[in-house]
Amino acid sequence: MSFTVNTNVYSMNAQRNLMATSDGLKTAMQRLSSGLQINSAADDAAGLQISNRLNSQAKGLTVAIANANNGISLAQTAEGALQETTNILQRIRELSLQSANGSNSSADRAALQKEVTALQSEMTRISETTTFGGQTLLDGTYGTQQFQIGANAGETLDITMSAAGAFDLGKRGMAVFDTTGIADTETVAFGYDSDGAGTAANEEFSVAFVAATDTIETLADKIRTALAASTNAKGLQVITEGNNIVVTGDAAAGVMAAHTTASTGVASEAFTAENVSKVDISTASGAQQAVAIVDAAIADVDDQRADLGAVQNRLSTTISNLSNIRENVSASRGRIMDADFAVETANLAKYQVMQQAGTAMLSQANAQTQSVLSLLQ
Repeated sequence: MSFTVNTNVYSMNAQRNLMATSDGLKTAMQRLSSGLQINSAADDAAGLQISNRLNSQAKGLTVAIANANNGISLAQTAEGALQETTNILQRIRELSLQSANGSNSSADRAALQKEVTALQSEMTRISETTTFGGQTLLDGTYGTQQFQIGANAGETLDITMSAAGAFDLGKRGMAVFDTTGIADTETVAFGYDSDGAGTAANEEFSVAFVAATDTIETLADKIRTALAASTNAKGLQVITEGNNIVVTGDAAAGVMAAHTTASTGVASEAFTAENVSKVDISTASGAQQAVAIVDAAIADVDDQRADLGAVQNRLSTTISNLSNIRENVSASRGRIMDADFAVETANLAKYQVMQQAGTAMLSQANAQTQSVLSLLQ
């Protein structure tokens, strides 16, 4: 063993070990104070990256669950309003049946109609004032909206709200359709709307009625326009002669023996657009007609409520699934990020003892050089 003064190897060794002990003690204290195993990328670069990705997913799932709950609340709000609409329709139906009875005088029916008018107004008011988050749900402006029900782009659910006012429910006799075929003949019932829109295709057909609130000539013009717009693009030809319409085609257009005459003569009764707002039970015939309109309106409301019920059930299932996914994702992130307090408290105690011992050994190493002085005495 040599005695030197300039180089104290024992002191340097004690300092190095004491520095490592201090780093370990600092890490243990940091993990215990933060509760996290990874406090910087230096602790675990790969683990930090994975943890951040899982954290983004978990936070996205939390938002998706909130969105789905909002969707349920919206559907419940609309369904509650539709329930009241159904109650109104049931009352109008009762009044219509009462008015249809032969024991009522004109004055009696007029009194019954007053309540119907009030109920019609209330239906319209409900449709115009049922809102959620500033959006009106049942006046026809909501349309179809997407709800973000996942943690990633494109994970959406469409919710559609139809108009449910007195003018919108119970519509009868209106249809927009497409029909195609080659080898068969069928009867197509044309509906009529205020725009005169319709569609036709390469099919043999016959028109069962044409009378409407417009004049026969005006309606015939609209039917001819619709046929021409739909058939000319397919290589067919529309020839009109008064109120008769002839559709012809050739083999090149893929039509075999397509020669059909659509007559637009006068029907026995006028065809009119009907809805709950037009219900008038001040006459016996009007009361009879009102029952059919109200039945159609109730069916419309039931259809929409069924859709809303299906949406609520689907969203409830979605929330359950999202909650399960979030739970597992959070658990995975916790295993990576969270500090194990049992381990870290043990490390803290270990490094505290080692630091005390290291400090004592550093003091002893520094004292070694003092022994050289004894050689000079």
